[in-house]
Amino acid sequence: MSPLRAWIDPTQARPATTGSRLRLSSEESAHLVRSLRARRGDALVLLDGEGRLLEGKLETADGEGSIVEVTRARTVEPVLPAIIVAQGMPKGGTMDDLVRTVCEAGASEVVPLETARCEVKLDADRARTRTTRWQQQAVEACKQSGHPWLAHIALPARFEAWLASLPPCAPGELRLTGSLEFDAQPVGELDFAAATKVLWLIGPEGDLTAAEYTAARAAGFRPVVLGPTVLRAENAALASVVITQALAHRH
Repeated sequence: MSPLRAWIDPTQARPATTGSRLRLSSEESAHLVRSLRARRGDALVLLDGEGRLLEGKLETADGEGSIVEVTRARTVEPVLPAIIVAQGMPKGGTMDDLVRTVCEAGASEVVPLETARCEVKLDADRARTRTTRWQQQAVEACKQSGHPWLAHIALPARFEAWLASLPPCAPGELRLTGSLEFDAQPVGELDFAAATKVLWLIGPEGDLTAAEYTAARAAGFRPVVLGPTVLRAENAALASVVITQALAHRH
């Protein structure tokens, strides 16, 4: 049985060493004790989103503030390539699930985009509220997957403004668009071995417009096809991360 996982603030995790005793937040404690039925002596892994993994055991199982004794502390380097998903926002609660699943798969950043065919339109207040919620989804993804690095969730941006803000493509960077265009290259033909950063652009339910595809190409994005079938937006986003991980680490 794998150990339970819990979240801890980086300010607590940074100085922690073997033998340290750390108090969990009331939210994490309540989830562990009341939802997961954790008990004194249970093995536990604490994640702080900055690469630190603190292995330990529950010294007290208190729903208001459990105490964990650290038995091992280590730091994990970020996995390369860094994978960023720039996603045309799908409607409803689909974006919540999309953020969680791509972060579980190892995305390092998610950029929500308002594209021409995007049905989701957010004012500044709603954008901040949604971003806070999506960042919490990223935290839950770390706890679920054991991934020690927390993905960054950017504030939603309009497609044209975001594209214009991108710097020139750097050495080791791949810019790819999940595309149904006639000249899209099969993703399996790409060489990810030397990539240090992969930036994926995925359209919403209605896909990107022809003008958006043209603008993306001008910004260095290469159209690629992810497989023989047409995927929903959220599935295309997940596939892009999983395929990148598989092809980048196959040797």
